Amino acid sequence: MIYGGDTTNYPDLKITQLNVNRYSYLNNEFPVEIFTTYTGSEAITTQFKITSGNTTLHQEQIRFSKDNPSQIVNLNLTSKKVGTQSLRASLTPLTLEKNISNNNRNFAVEVIDQQTKVLILSNVIHPDIAALKKAIASNQQRDVSIQNTDDNPDLNDYNMVIFYSPDNAFAKAYNQAKQLNKNTWTITGPSTDYEFLNSQMTAYSIEVDEEVDEVQPILNTSYTTFNLEDYSYDDYPPVQVPFGAVKMNTAPDVLIYKSIGDVETQQPLWFTYEENETRHAVFLAEGFWRWRAQSYLDEKDFKNWDELVGSQIQYLASNKRRNRLELDYKTFYYQNQKIIINAQYLDKNYEFEDNGILNITLIHKKSNNRTVRPFILDGNSYTVDLSGLEAGDYKFTVKVENDQLSQSGALSILEFDVEKQFISAHDQGMKQLVGIDGVYYQGQIDEVITQLLKNPLLKPVERSSTSYASLVDWQYLLGFILLLLGLEWFLRKYSGLV
Repeated sequence: MIYGGDTTNYPDLKITQLNVNRYSYLNNEFPVEIFTTYTGSEAITTQFKITSGNTTLHQEQIRFSKDNPSQIVNLNLTSKKVGTQSLRASLTPLTLEKNISNNNRNFAVEVIDQQTKVLILSNVIHPDIAALKKAIASNQQRDVSIQNTDDNPDLNDYNMVIFYSPDNAFAKAYNQAKQLNKNTWTITGPSTDYEFLNSQMTAYSIEVDEEVDEVQPILNTSYTTFNLEDYSYDDYPPVQVPFGAVKMNTAPDVLIYKSIGDVETQQPLWFTYEENETRHAVFLAEGFWRWRAQSYLDEKDFKNWDELVGSQIQYLASNKRRNRLELDYKTFYYQNQKIIINAQYLDKNYEFEDNGILNITLIHKKSNNRTVRPFILDGNSYTVDLSGLEAGDYKFTVKVENDQLSQSGALSILEFDVEKQFISAHDQGMKQLVGIDGVYYQGQIDEVITQLLKNPLLKPVERSSTSYASLVDWQYLLGFILLLLGLEWFLRKYSGLV
């Protein structure tokens, strides 16, 4: 095997690996781990730094030697701006270093502002409120305040409002929530005025009755508003609910149904609905603090209950409506990764449509080059593979043919060239494949010829073969010979020679 390429060993610095979380919350620190290596015989010192544009975020000196050729750098950076933060880790090149491309590694972090301010409005003191606050506050990205109606809180300061045990004193707060298009969560309690509640609600009404009932939860596994983990609430203790039935005037998404004794009903206990571009949740139960306690008894932590409440808060903290065309993609990719975008296309009844024709048009922001690629059907979604695109920032639009649907977005592809990570031709793999004696380099052609001539397996071999065939098998030739013999006989006969 004749191996081409420069196999000379030069001093070289290299960032071999970089580990970082893909997402970070605004104003939070996120860890970065960088693996660096050095190839050379002399002890050297170089500068390592991380930059964002022209701004240096971190720098330090790193020392290498022949006996200490690798260093791991661990540091924390602060996410200060919402969106994709593009960063660059780099090692200052050596004087004699030939390949400096592998001294740099681009990476990115998507910064999310998920700070949600939640108001719990209540005029009573109840352990349910404490359980609710602790569940919400278990997520550090949420800020919970408890106030009563006499405080006249400004609902505009909050992402969503929880009304606990509402009565006539809540009239102003409900009106303000409607005016501000605030998402709400209504939870009934010991002093709930159901006549007042019915006057405020158009989506549902509750039969007014002084009696209460004790029910247990039945989780609706078909609930679609947000994802449910595989939890079971069958052994949770009963809670108190109003005795009357619930009449729905809109189509709700029921999270939990009532179970009275051994009878599972279709009466909602906890449900969500959308109205006039706002989202609302209703929990018709008192005493659910016991559920948080039961979660601890079952799992030795409050995770089950806290995550359920957290999912409800996350749903209510956003007004994002369900679209018939939904895209699932990352805001940035590395060039050496598979770049996949998934799409969900629904018909007008919001059921999956598997006959759609979807195309994506991408425009490179710097060169304005346009790329169009089709989606392919893959199970219950459509996918497109964008691998192979040049590095850079792109804007794109996904359109559905024969339907007035489209979604636009933007993504970045970070440069990463595998070939540039190596300073010289990598001949070790070839030596392992054919053996050390089987590898030759440019300039060793004469040695290759000599070895080929000496190799006993490559000596020339002369072979011959003989085959016989009967003339009878050559029918056309036999017929031609017989024709000539017949012609000769005729000529002799004609000439009187026979």
